[in-house]
Amino acid sequence: MQGPDYRSLEDDQLAELLFVAEDRLERDAAEEIIRRESLTPFLAQVVSDKQNWLAELPDWWAVVHATYLLGRKGGELVVNPLLSALRWSDAFDCDWVTEVMPSILGQVGPAAIPGLTMVVRDATAGWSARDVAMKGLAAISLKSPESREHVFRIIGERFMDENEDRVVRQLAGQILLDFRVQQYRMALIKFSREEWSFRELDAWYISGFEPEDVEWAFRQDSPDAWHYQEDWMRFYEPAEVQKRQKRWSRERLGQTRARGNDRVPPPGGGRVLSFWRHGRHTEAVPPPPPAPGNPEGEGPAE
Repeated sequence: MQGPDYRSLEDDQLAELLFVAEDRLERDAAEEIIRRESLTPFLAQVVSDKQNWLAELPDWWAVVHATYLLGRKGGELVVNPLLSALRWSDAFDCDWVTEVMPSILGQVGPAAIPGLTMVVRDATAGWSARDVAMKGLAAISLKSPESREHVFRIIGERFMDENEDRVVRQLAGQILLDFRVQQYRMALIKFSREEWSFRELDAWYISGFEPEDVEWAFRQDSPDAWHYQEDWMRFYEPAEVQKRQKRWSRERLGQTRARGNDRVPPPGGGRVLSFWRHGRHTEAVPPPPPAPGNPEGEGPAE
């Protein structure tokens, strides 16, 4: 059976699909929205508006779609909207976006470097947003090798600054390890020994990496860059859509049983952990997150 011809739809009809299709927007529809330059300002508005990140289902999925499609469009016009998406997705724990944002920014390329640098250096942004920004800078170096020296100097600044938040230094150091940045090798060894000593003094201290991690990283011939090159458009593949629907069904069934069959959650939403990130090592699916729709949750309100 032949699907709908999305080329025949008006812009407003395509735009409406972002708010009603939940996580089942078809790939052909997504590609048609990407093709239309006239819809770029609309997508930018969707991700820039805080209220859209707090919307209830099915509207909430629009921010995920708009972020993905802006990333696929690329170009300088999408940089500021994507920086807004970075901030809001981090603020409201939307892993559907934060998990692949470095890959998206890597495809956008050097045009995103100034904005990402501002986030990286902004101590008020929070360590997790700064981590995504640093990873975005690193991802840019993969597609645009001429930017490598510049972006790793920015990341290296955060790592070498002893007045910087320790967690930010850990995260910056991990990125330098991922990319085997040789000029920081000795500094990384010194830092890792400090981490080890801190953990010896405090059993509750969470270390970023240890000396053996540094030694292992620099024995490798190539960067550990798979998570900087995610294909976020897999989200629209029929097999991925089907996986999600089965997952939502299982979770709704489990929640219904737990509540004594008193209420069935609405379809879609609910979890925002990406399948391909959490399936790489075939680990067990983690338990359901807190109730979505607030900064403690990961998605729209029920």
